[in-house]
Amino acid sequence: MTVLIIEDEPLAAERLQILLQQYDPNIQVSGVCESIEESCRWLKQKPAPDLLLMDIQLSDGHSFEIFKQVRISRPVIFTTAFDQYALNAFKHYGIDYILKPVTAEALAAAIEKWRHLKQSSAVPAYQDWASLWQQQV
Repeated sequence: MTVLIIEDEPLAAERLQILLQQYDPNIQVSGVCESIEESCRWLKQKPAPDLLLMDIQLSDGHSFEIFKQVRISRPVIFTTAFDQYALNAFKHYGIDYILKPVTAEALAAAIEKWRHLKQSSAVPAYQDWASLWQQQV
């Protein structure tokens, strides 16, 4: 599995990488982007990762701006210190919403949810993911 981390705080990005490796050493972090501009450039030039871990408030604006500039069709686990963006996150391929500081347990649960959805014989359409997530909470 490949993961792109979009996070403007270096310590938070490093922590996510450590937590991912502790959860599953086979996970490959294919990149770390710190801004909307850098993320858009990366997503336009590189193969799409399997999963994105995305902070919402970046140094140059809200990460939702990325979706206006680049077509993203991969699931996103949002990581943020703010709870007011949850509804908007699920409109942008969000499959989970983790409040910072990200814990190993929260990240593992989010990845397990993604794996379960991916392996399910009846994978719901993206539009149904938000309702599925609410049922699991």
